[in-house]
Amino acid sequence: MSDATLAIATRDRAPLVRRFLVPLAGLAAERGWDVVVVDQSVNGATQALVEPAEGVRYLRSEPGLSRARNVAIQASTTPVIAFCDDDVEVAAGWFDEVLRLFDEHPQAGAVCGPVRTQAGRELPGVAPAEYRWPANPFRLGTGANVAVRRAALDQIGVFDEDFGAGARFHAAEETDLLYRIQRSGWTILYSQGLEIVHFEERTFGEELKLHYRYGYGSGALTGKHAGEDDGVWVRFSLAEIGHHLAWFGRSLVTGRPRAAAHQLPFLAGFGAGFARRRLARQATREYSSTNGRVAGPGA
Repeated sequence: MSDATLAIATRDRAPLVRRFLVPLAGLAAERGWDVVVVDQSVNGATQALVEPAEGVRYLRSEPGLSRARNVAIQASTTPVIAFCDDDVEVAAGWFDEVLRLFDEHPQAGAVCGPVRTQAGRELPGVAPAEYRWPANPFRLGTGANVAVRRAALDQIGVFDEDFGAGARFHAAEETDLLYRIQRSGWTILYSQGLEIVHFEERTFGEELKLHYRYGYGSGALTGKHAGEDDGVWVRFSLAEIGHHLAWFGRSLVTGRPRAAAHQLPFLAGFGAGFARRRLARQATREYSSTNGRVAGPGA
């Protein structure tokens, strides 16, 4: 029986699947890992590329990144399940390093690592360390490079399908998961040894839309946890807003207008996501009250 599963979700990106996902899945299978690919494409191009691959289980699901990842979790039985995107490059040693870190850190519910672009730019992250509650979950890990202990998932549940690409709140699904993991008593380990390379090719306009979605998800997540009277999360969210305001100011002062421009849609998205989540929660409570039921804390 394998010790770990690599789960990859994909949707309508056959050229990237051919270039990145198929070699990554093959490498994982060579290292003795189970591999689950969850496809949400509208045509059969991805299926034709993935299904014949040796050691790879091909599944389908309805749209939504969190939904795809939950399908992979439910379809696997290994003690560790790792998530990567369909457009990343991972060194062969990454697989052994994931298992080594879990073995050496029995309290770690998840392990994460840095992500670099093909141009060599490291995406925002945190310093390598083992983070304990209460640690700020923002930038603590990314869904392109995170592995989770199944025992932690058994305790806290799976991804919230309201969050992530293809869901109504667009992003922040991994931030929510890592926050719930550490809140339940597990640690989050961030290791430089788990660095991966992420393919990025976007226009400036696409970058602005992406940062709006990042902010939208983060704001909605704040609405979720604030609605549960979670004061710790509220403090983290205020710190995150301050971080982006400071980043905006520093970018202007140091002559980086592109970086400064990214902060404005994030902040606008944060406000919009927070408002929508709060309105949705209020509507759920009013409906439940009208129908004689009490809404749950996560509504």
